[in-house]
Amino acid sequence: MAPPGIPENISLLAAPVLFGNLFNYGLFGILTAQIYVYYLSFPADSKYLKAFIYGLFIVECVQVVMATRDAYAVFGAGWGDVAALDNTHWLWFDIPVMSGLVSASVQSYFAWRIYILSNSPYLGVFVVLIALMQGASGMAAGILVYTLGLTDSAIQARTATPSTVWLGGSAACDVIIAGCMLYFLSRQKHGSARTDAMLSRLIRLTVETGTLTASVACIDLVLFLVFKDNNLHFAPALTLSKLYTNSLMMLFNNRTQMRRFRGGIHTGGGRFWVATEGAGEIETRCEGSASSESPAAPQEFALRKLPNDGSRVDVTAEGLDDLSDTVHKAAAP
Repeated sequence: MAPPGIPENISLLAAPVLFGNLFNYGLFGILTAQIYVYYLSFPADSKYLKAFIYGLFIVECVQVVMATRDAYAVFGAGWGDVAALDNTHWLWFDIPVMSGLVSASVQSYFAWRIYILSNSPYLGVFVVLIALMQGASGMAAGILVYTLGLTDSAIQARTATPSTVWLGGSAACDVIIAGCMLYFLSRQKHGSARTDAMLSRLIRLTVETGTLTASVACIDLVLFLVFKDNNLHFAPALTLSKLYTNSLMMLFNNRTQMRRFRGGIHTGGGRFWVATEGAGEIETRCEGSASSESPAAPQEFALRKLPNDGSRVDVTAEGLDDLSDTVHKAAAP
């Protein structure tokens, strides 16, 4: 039995917030490691892509700081105070607003990839519209909580509609993205064992990450709509934005794994590295990049014609064959 003045379901009010913050910290640590790997592995990526990735990371840093402040207000300064537990503090901003912003940004990026793969703007625009709808709904839910001064116990009753559109739209968009990527990447397979292995890895990773984010959004929505007298929905809600950014970084950093495929192509620092069977790794460079050796005249090449004796050649990008085109089109940002 709970002490006088303490709700009987105090564990269902406090524990989800506690565990949500713990999971949030864990995912933030994983994200930080992925950002570091990206920083080391892909210095040649475009400045726009870097701005996008590092911008998302800054948003996640701000979200962790705000969530930590809320956790301190509940479990530190407000320990034993039921009113502090029922106060939303900054959760109105660091959950629906920031999660809506991050998820819409990540989904819009995948919409652009779908456009690149399909060569059709209509499907990409459709995905963007769903992403913007769910992101705007999340922001609307957060602003509604703030303007009405709602407590945690009143959030579910007063924000059911925008929250349902936010979480349901997010899950639907993830499913559509996973299905589209599965379909269009599968069409890129042309019987080459090397290319098909790379694309199969991309397909598996895309479907797995899309399923994960959609599942967590659905779980959050069910907990939000069904269990109205507790805070169970806070646990998945606090981690949702980190799942999106981690999923995106997994796909970006997956390019490092492609270097393990013999004959695979990867870039960094303005250079190409091509691994060929029996030759270790041959370093080549794009036209105009610096070389520590006396540069030979740039020449075009196909992978099947690349020398297998470990020699070094300088090449231009125009010589890459269909394998390069397929993998870069499917995987590169």
